[in-house]
Amino acid sequence: MSVFAQTPAPKPTLEGSLAKASYALSIEGGRMTGPGAAILQTAISQADYVLLGEDHLTREIPRFGAAVCDAMASGGLSAMAFEASPAVARFVQESLKTSNRIQTMAELQKKYPDSAAFLNIKDENDLAAHCAAISKRSNFEIWGLDQEFMGSAGWILARMLAANPGPAARGAILHLQALERADVEEARKTGDPSKLFLVSVPDSDIQGASAAINKDGTPATKVAFHELTTSRTIYLEQGTHPSDSNASRGLLMKHNFLTYYNMAGGDNQSKRILFKFGDWHLYKGVNPLHQRDLGNFIAEFADGQGKGSLHILVLGIKGTHAVYSGYDRPLKFEPFDMVQDDDYKWLKPAIDAKKAESWTLFDLRGLRFGQLNLDADWQRVVYGYDLLVLIPELTPAALIQ
Repeated sequence: MSVFAQTPAPKPTLEGSLAKASYALSIEGGRMTGPGAAILQTAISQADYVLLGEDHLTREIPRFGAAVCDAMASGGLSAMAFEASPAVARFVQESLKTSNRIQTMAELQKKYPDSAAFLNIKDENDLAAHCAAISKRSNFEIWGLDQEFMGSAGWILARMLAANPGPAARGAILHLQALERADVEEARKTGDPSKLFLVSVPDSDIQGASAAINKDGTPATKVAFHELTTSRTIYLEQGTHPSDSNASRGLLMKHNFLTYYNMAGGDNQSKRILFKFGDWHLYKGVNPLHQRDLGNFIAEFADGQGKGSLHILVLGIKGTHAVYSGYDRPLKFEPFDMVQDDDYKWLKPAIDAKKAESWTLFDLRGLRFGQLNLDADWQRVVYGYDLLVLIPELTPAALIQ
């Protein structure tokens, strides 16, 4: 027996583990390059569902999304799901058949400001067009899984009338249209979105319209009204019971996914789908809002099918954010630094471990089930996402106008 005491091996640190799991990554000419590219491409090739959890309204992350589309397309790319409503997704899908999709979106936004989320951003709209083209599939689909956006009520009511409802439903819709127009004028004065119809319309008017639409509304009228009332409930709950609102929104996205999935043939058709949503929506497990959101649902759905899901977190270290500034108002630009942000300052160890000034990919899968002492934020992200991509600086995207 040795008379010398053995020195225990030092426990690995988060910083050291991140450094070992980091790889430089570039997007050049739309292609992934650098040491991280092979890891990323291999992971994508093994997944039927690829989920990009992002920081919104940037120019760089859609570039990354386009490269992911390219990587998926070689093995088949069936659809792309956005954080937008089904109506907006249908609108963009139809616009891809034209030669003036950007102008088509601009005209929609001029007529119904703030009626579309994210796909009214040129970089996002271009991404949808790129993924449709690179898929080389005539049946490629754009899926919108989210609620209707704040300014969409006028557009929804117009669609309801266009569906040719009976006289009772038509009268109720015309009444709601008059209220909506007045609300728009009020919101336009100050930019306050809480003055818009989806938040300000009285319950009594919604209940009266519901009875009339149930009486002689067409199926299409009823579907559009359901989208309106569901979105209204989510917005109202956000002001009074945020956790209920977040749960309702998550359920809506899951239900919308299943509707699209089943309409596309269900399990009888092979599908590879790219998702692009705000990062908190796409965690496996419980997200920072303490919800089991869309990302967890897709991970479990894939497991049940015997398929794979790949969850990629894509964030910027610093830069300029484009921020919603009010109804029918231009986006506001604000500088940001993640290490100063209460929701993201936990990223500092990864920022310190990044590869020089390049984009950096971290393979989080190697940090699981070991001796690392992870705090709550890092434990959530290491088990909630598979890969982390840090971009040194983000620049803001622009609205289509």
